[in-house]
Amino acid sequence: MNFLKSTYGAMMLVGLLAVSCNRDEDMQQGTDTEEEQAVETSSEGDDSADDALEMAYQGEHQLTVSGGRVKYNMCATVTNDKEHHIITIDFGDGCVGPYGRERKGKILIAYSSEVGDSLANRIITFENFFVNNKGVTGTIELRDVSINADDNLQSTNRLKDLTITFPNGQKVVYNGSRTREWLAGAGDDDPTNNKYKITGTVTGESTTGRSFTQEIVEPIISDWSCAAQGNFARVSGVVELTKLNGYSVRKRTVYYGDGVCDNVITITTFRRTYSVTIGS
Repeated sequence: MNFLKSTYGAMMLVGLLAVSCNRDEDMQQGTDTEEEQAVETSSEGDDSADDALEMAYQGEHQLTVSGGRVKYNMCATVTNDKEHHIITIDFGDGCVGPYGRERKGKILIAYSSEVGDSLANRIITFENFFVNNKGVTGTIELRDVSINADDNLQSTNRLKDLTITFPNGQKVVYNGSRTREWLAGAGDDDPTNNKYKITGTVTGESTTGRSFTQEIVEPIISDWSCAAQGNFARVSGVVELTKLNGYSVRKRTVYYGDGVCDNVITITTFRRTYSVTIGS
């Protein structure tokens, strides 16, 4: 009888351990799924932020050219308050413009000297601005604008509570600095061939309040000829996201590709590597 009781007790213990392990594994998989979604959200957020910067440039550039040389229609009204040094790019209630994206609301650019001064500092803010139904708020400061050793225009882009809010209520908030070097297309009145190199590190915070560090470990190449085809502007480079989860550090790596125009990113976690196609 004692033998049977011992055997039965052992079987019960094994069963309980199995249930516990399964529950832990399910919880872990749930956490992994949540974090993978956060990585995807972060990548989409970067795309929206890149778009806002590009629209700011195009709006200001439209004010500096004459004779109808601009090769594009922004689908926006661009005005310049010369007294207060503020450019307003007003997309109204929404329309489909450059790169086939729908935008609405306003982008505001405060400039330090005069319109068209490529070396002047600028502060970009937003008023009820959306791109493809993603809300953009916060501030982008363009500082330390200069011509670098390769004779390319570059600037430091400081992100201050730059927030991308998605239609489902999820959001990602960025703070920090990136350096953007203009590799091609500067000042030629054709926005479809603009190309940039982006480096730097920012911190972020997801909807759940979890913070992460986003470091560009291989320079991002942002090619707007790809965006003109309906794809991501970011075509290559590697970003590493580091998240503190309790007492452990978790890293996620995002590969943007090898220069091919598409909407595919590859994400590597400690469990697996997989590709995601994200609509822009």
